[in-house]
Amino acid sequence: MTMKSQDPDQEKTSKALHWQVVSLPAGLKAAVVKGSSEGLDLALPDFHETGFTLSFTNHKGDLCIKAGSRPEDREQPASPGLGLMAVAGRHMTFRAGAHLSFAGLVLFIPTGWVQLFFHNNAQFHKIEQLLEEESNVITCRLGRRQLSLLSLALAAINDKDGLEAQNNALALMEFFLCNRHRSLLGVSPVSDIENEDDLSLIREVESYISEFYCSDTFTVDSILKKTYTSYHRLNFLFKSIHGMTISEYIRNKRIERSKQMIADNVKSISQIAYEIGYSSISNYILAFKKVYQITPGKYKKQIDSMA
Repeated sequence: MTMKSQDPDQEKTSKALHWQVVSLPAGLKAAVVKGSSEGLDLALPDFHETGFTLSFTNHKGDLCIKAGSRPEDREQPASPGLGLMAVAGRHMTFRAGAHLSFAGLVLFIPTGWVQLFFHNNAQFHKIEQLLEEESNVITCRLGRRQLSLLSLALAAINDKDGLEAQNNALALMEFFLCNRHRSLLGVSPVSDIENEDDLSLIREVESYISEFYCSDTFTVDSILKKTYTSYHRLNFLFKSIHGMTISEYIRNKRIERSKQMIADNVKSISQIAYEIGYSSISNYILAFKKVYQITPGKYKKQIDSMA
């Protein structure tokens, strides 16, 4: 009787992932990691110097990020393709409870390097101001080109090609700083929303809103945690595409739905208010009037009079 050999992939066992720290020619340090693991609990490396860490990650699987070491610092779900910047020494941990493929590059920017290359850079100073608060971590999403640069940088470090790794890492740094500068200062919708990754993010958020906007536990904060995106960034994108803030977009979705429910004439105004996510009837009435310039009660009377 012939026995089939076991699939080699089934024989492989995941190893714990660890950072590999390397020095780059320009005076920067980097830490890299790439592999698969059954679960993950990986903290940012400590470079034992003052400065900033700029992390670029990509993954397949469910990943959470905990920024901070205090009990009140909660884990947040992370989307694939992220850039994160924090003050060096800021505790940040990447965690997963199941199988995960993870790739990361952490670029350490020492204080001396900042003073030498960014001392007159107004863009970087705005970022520094945000990071002055201990709890702040600045994020941005990586596009396909940036994910390609991340892969090339990891491959170059694996091949011990420090110059090639540095070129790709600096290109990622340039993207991050320019991206954050546009986000902080605001930029014309035409130039920014042509970015397919921004459009993808908006479609993802729109889909999430359409599915959960009537839940009484649904909040803008739940969207931020799901997409690991800043409130400022989402507001900017929603204003550019829809001409309104994300909160106004959610409100309009709820009020539009309630208008349909009033026309159906099956439930009372108070029932409708609670079913679309309002815990206060007075807030619902104000929101309805804000959108349609009439109270829901008067709108119902108009519908009834035409029946």
